[in-house]
Amino acid sequence: QKMSQLKCYFWIGLVFFSLVYIYLDVFIDNFFYEEQYLGEKYFVETNGCRMPSLTSEIQDRFFMWHGMRKDACQNNLPITSYSNCDYNYLGTQMDKKLIHPMFQNESLEHFKCQYHAMERFNDFENRFLYTKEFSLEDDANVTIDPHANLLRAECSFKGTTIYNGVHFYVHPPEELPQLPPYRLASDTDSLSVLIVGLDSTSRLHFPRSVGETASFLFSLPHVQFKGFSRVGEDSFDCLMPLLTGLSGPEVKERIKNSVHMDGLPFLWKRFRQAGYETVLGEDNVDKSLFPGKGFDQQPTDYYLRPALNEMWLKTRKDTVQGTHCNENDHYAKVLNDFLLKALRHLQRRRYFTFAWWTQGIDHIYNYGRRLDEHFLELFMSMEETGMLGNTVIVLVSNHGLKNDYFSETTQGKIEENQPLAMICYPRWMQERFPQAISNLKINEQRLVTAFDLHETLLDFSNLPSLEDTKILERTVKLDALGSKLPQGINLFLPVPKVRDCPLAHIPKEFCLCQKPANITTDNGNVQRAARLIIRNINKILQSHIPPCTWLYLDRVLKSKIWSHPEEKGQIEIRVQLRSTPGGGEFEGLVRFTGNLMALNGPIKRVNDNGSKFKCIDNYLIEMYCFCK
Repeated sequence: QKMSQLKCYFWIGLVFFSLVYIYLDVFIDNFFYEEQYLGEKYFVETNGCRMPSLTSEIQDRFFMWHGMRKDACQNNLPITSYSNCDYNYLGTQMDKKLIHPMFQNESLEHFKCQYHAMERFNDFENRFLYTKEFSLEDDANVTIDPHANLLRAECSFKGTTIYNGVHFYVHPPEELPQLPPYRLASDTDSLSVLIVGLDSTSRLHFPRSVGETASFLFSLPHVQFKGFSRVGEDSFDCLMPLLTGLSGPEVKERIKNSVHMDGLPFLWKRFRQAGYETVLGEDNVDKSLFPGKGFDQQPTDYYLRPALNEMWLKTRKDTVQGTHCNENDHYAKVLNDFLLKALRHLQRRRYFTFAWWTQGIDHIYNYGRRLDEHFLELFMSMEETGMLGNTVIVLVSNHGLKNDYFSETTQGKIEENQPLAMICYPRWMQERFPQAISNLKINEQRLVTAFDLHETLLDFSNLPSLEDTKILERTVKLDALGSKLPQGINLFLPVPKVRDCPLAHIPKEFCLCQKPANITTDNGNVQRAARLIIRNINKILQSHIPPCTWLYLDRVLKSKIWSHPEEKGQIEIRVQLRSTPGGGEFEGLVRFTGNLMALNGPIKRVNDNGSKFKCIDNYLIEMYCFCK
């Protein structure tokens, strides 16, 4: 009798815990997983790579849009600087009504001011030239001595320093006999190139962080490369392929016995040999793309580094957000102003520009909002002067955000390996080079890297190479290579569908291409995917019950998983299941992104439904219906 009681308790316990398990699992479905709608299925879907899409707007990021602490740069005196074709000026006109409340003094004579003129010595220090005193005025500005293009102004009041700021002036370079003559902006066989680099910005985060700028650029003819993949751990390894065509390790090997980086094949050298004016600027010193060695000779015609060095060493003020100020300007704005000053002169000739922003956006999710108006000002200025008609704009990043709470989320971890890459081109290119632009659009959903951008940019100094006949010839040569593809592929040619991460030289830890594998049918996520498919079938049937009946999961028949060994946050599971009543067998694909589930594509019936659907006359629904 005891034995029969034990057996009874055993079976009761087994049934009880089975029911608890089933209902707990369903509870988890409803309260810990959220169903999501997929607008776009894949960023890349080729023979070589299957890269699932992501949505840019999901709820678990809303908390990131917190208000930022005060990060303003402040100063006591509104000293400015400007120049015309021949002279440089310091804007020293002061409004006495503004000065009096701050210093309790209306006489400008009590302010003692001087400026120190400098010039570049190397990438890490400047050479002092001379010091000259100047006065604050209520009706005039100060004319700076000719050729003093970099200076630091200081003002004191009653022995206390109240102003210490760096000012710089931008003038066009002189032609050198040992270099090719500069090309005019009217040259029809070339285009100017402006590369705007944004640190730690994924393609999806770009419109989130600088919305107005993104809207403006999206209104231009453009291509966003959805399969653009990260190729290195840090900024150096990610961007050297763009700037030199070499990997980060290859660059390090080349310069390990060199004092400087002058010997590397940077893009601006290629464009200078093609008759372009060249521009290089960063908004930081401590996080420079060219650390340690720097350049011996000034690398480009227009170069911000000397001014930024002076700011970093002599006038830097640090903010609570980890950014830096030169009096009332953030370093990010300093870089923006540098480009605006240079653009006044660049209108006359072809130019190549590389500008790299890091301040704030490299570690704060929503810091881009602070920069949005400055970027928009830059591009609007180019539109007003007609420069957009002969300039290609390249937006690029190294990787997604790595040093913020967002990078700890599933979506953040995936976006970290999907940096921004976008090309905006003049509208007339579509008519003149239809095949090249068509290929560029095809590559929007191919696996591409910074090596490819490097190869692509070189064509802008030789536009005849983009004519249809030339593109077709080059495409035939590329196709003939089969799987022996070069490291970098020009994006005006169709990137072969066989390209996978190894062929694209993408390290496996940064590759987001998924591979299929077997998975057991009793796996928790497999069962969860099956229940999602059943729920979606019942949603289809709900307006036809009766005569149809609700379906329930009987069991999972087959399952397969697509994932990447290095990134388990996003997977896809294909499930074939049997439902009850009726024994209908269905197949569907379910995507998991963290705690989000989404049905990827239609649910298919895989067995014959016989005559059980004759109670309804709707070909879209009849395959799912089991008639009562």
